[in-house]
Amino acid sequence: MREIRALRILEFPAIRDRLASQCQTALSRSNALELTPDFDEPKVWKLLDQTREAYDLLGTAPPPSLYGVADCRDSLKRAAKGGMLGGQELHQIGTALGAIRAMKDHLEHQEKPNLKDISIGLCPEQKVEQELLYCLDGDGTIVDDATPTLANIRSRKKGAHARIIERITSYTTGRLREYLSDPIYTVREGRYVVPVKAEHKGKIKGIVHDSSATGSTFFIEPDDVIAATNQARQIDAEEREEEKAILTMLSRKVAHIAEATSGSLVHLAELDLIFSKARLAAEMKAALPIRKGGNFIRIQGGKHPLLDPMKVVPLDIQVGQGNSVLITGPNTGGKTVSIKTVGLFVAMLQCGMLPPALHVEFGHFTQLWADIGDEQSIEQSLSTFSGHLKNIASALNNLQPGALVLLDEAGAGTDPAEGAALARAILEEFALRGATLLASTHYGELKAFAFEAEGFQNASMEFDQKSLRPTYRLILGAAGASQALKIAEKYGIAPHIVERAKAGLSEQAQDIAAMLQQLENSQKQARAAQSEADRRAAELKELEAKAERKLKEAEDIRKRANERAHDAIESTLREIRIQSDDIFDRLKKYGGNPEATQRAKKDLQALDSLGKDLSKKFKSEPKPTTTQAQLKKGDTVQVLGFQQNGILLDEPTGREVQVQIGAIRMKVDIRKLIPVENPKPKATSRGKVNIEKTFNVTTEITLRNQRAEEAIRILEKFIDEAILGNAPFVRIVHGKGEGILRQITQDYLKQHRDVKSYRDGDPTEGGQGVTIANFA
Repeated sequence: MREIRALRILEFPAIRDRLASQCQTALSRSNALELTPDFDEPKVWKLLDQTREAYDLLGTAPPPSLYGVADCRDSLKRAAKGGMLGGQELHQIGTALGAIRAMKDHLEHQEKPNLKDISIGLCPEQKVEQELLYCLDGDGTIVDDATPTLANIRSRKKGAHARIIERITSYTTGRLREYLSDPIYTVREGRYVVPVKAEHKGKIKGIVHDSSATGSTFFIEPDDVIAATNQARQIDAEEREEEKAILTMLSRKVAHIAEATSGSLVHLAELDLIFSKARLAAEMKAALPIRKGGNFIRIQGGKHPLLDPMKVVPLDIQVGQGNSVLITGPNTGGKTVSIKTVGLFVAMLQCGMLPPALHVEFGHFTQLWADIGDEQSIEQSLSTFSGHLKNIASALNNLQPGALVLLDEAGAGTDPAEGAALARAILEEFALRGATLLASTHYGELKAFAFEAEGFQNASMEFDQKSLRPTYRLILGAAGASQALKIAEKYGIAPHIVERAKAGLSEQAQDIAAMLQQLENSQKQARAAQSEADRRAAELKELEAKAERKLKEAEDIRKRANERAHDAIESTLREIRIQSDDIFDRLKKYGGNPEATQRAKKDLQALDSLGKDLSKKFKSEPKPTTTQAQLKKGDTVQVLGFQQNGILLDEPTGREVQVQIGAIRMKVDIRKLIPVENPKPKATSRGKVNIEKTFNVTTEITLRNQRAEEAIRILEKFIDEAILGNAPFVRIVHGKGEGILRQITQDYLKQHRDVKSYRDGDPTEGGQGVTIANFA
């Protein structure tokens, strides 16, 4: 039972064929068809790391195509010995050099250390590559411009050929055409001839090359055509000599790089094989293995790589790390396919290939042994009992700790009692020698053994009692009945024969069968209940997530509503402050007029009442985060909804306290105050209140045609409003004129503490007729 035999039994050559179909170079295809698993742990993980890196690059930075790269090593060897290579061979070498250079350039820009290590062996020779591809066409033909001499010869050759055609056509179209049996010319043995009628043979001077079967026509090469043809042939000889010289020159250049290029081709094929493994993994929807210690494999959702992925039932199993599995269940239930799937997965992983599964955990095995003598093998292996024993003996004699041993129908083919006893002894010996076993059986004694023995676990292939068909699902931890009588009845054995067989079973056998059947039914019900519980738990989790999303949406809606209310309050309060400024201006101007003063006071009272009404209307419930104990008179506080800090004017005794923000005094709910530690001084303009968000702020004013005093008053009010509205800059149009308004404007801006900078407008903004002031 050699490892090579195990690969054949597992149908691994079919996997190699699939891998070879992904290869792009001839050499990598040859390597793929000879691929075998590696059993050295560091090498196994290096192979898997290489494939992992290539798999990553397929999705982010695919490698350059290697199609058309031939295995040129024999040609390179001949060139190194001084031989002259043909044009096609040289062009293939040029193509290979181009692929070597492209692959090396590609990997140099990728952070893939394992692939970079291989690319170090790639030796590009761009100068030779360019010369080969410049001189030769894809079919190996030397191009006209390969050398000036060849270009001249090819030009003369075209002229000579044209003269031949011109002269020969003069006979088919000129005055001598009446001597021809047909007005055409033909080529006989490389010579141009015309068909001359026998009676006019002497009318055209030349050499007779042939005649018709009837003798009525002679094929004559005219004398002047002979001269032109001889001249063309002489040029042909010159062309051949020049082509030979070019091929010799190119072959010598290739000889100098032959050894390095041969090595590069080997490394290029290695990289192509790695990328082929990655391409096959993508095609099979494979899983990247998670590295585990010891000799172990765990598969979730695994599919046999040679079966139709749309039809095969996924496999869930784990073996190794002191856990061997004994599979029982009905015939044709999938036991052998399950064993082969695990064996193929291990063989693929230890070749650096990724198996088709949802999840794989893996720790390498030191050997792979298989004794599967069923009709499902591609090669129709028909092992006898003695053949099985010979294979098992070979495995035991050469076994290493950490090996994976696959046995199908252990102990079958002989007396059941002796076979079961022998199979048990063999399984125990393999386990004692450090091997991991995956075996199948129909023996009840072995099922009991797996229940009792340490390091063994039963597993069964599920069987549907209603349809009398296997489901091909592997159930770990359960021993399955063989269902031989039910399957016999399903496949056409007469019912009375089946009944007679049942009657022939001992009571103990019937009890064991009934017990196994009852156990299997109980386990199926338990799995169904667990599945339903998992489904309900998933539904509950989804409902919880949905409720959480709804609560979050409701909170977002509430926050947006509060923001809109605050925005409305802030916008209105800004307008109130602007109107208050207008009233203060009227009081300044008409302070001596009692009637005007009284009207201004009434306006202020109305505005104050409006501000209180708005605050009550849009007030949101604040979070009671601040208490009286945290505040005292003179503290700096932040009022929710305002950007500028305020000063506490009174000792807090009730729910409200008086706060001054700039020039405004207001009563504020204590819960809307946040104490400010180490407040930073912030400049304000005329006691204005900065609101977080304002609307309709005017950023441009025109002062043209205003007197100086009026211009200053208008400018002062405009700047205050802009600062109150958080405008980042303003544009002041004063015109050029004599420059008086410009000087007044810039003198005012220079002294204003909230103006960070100002400048004349640029030509597109109005030049010196405009001043731009910045507040930030």
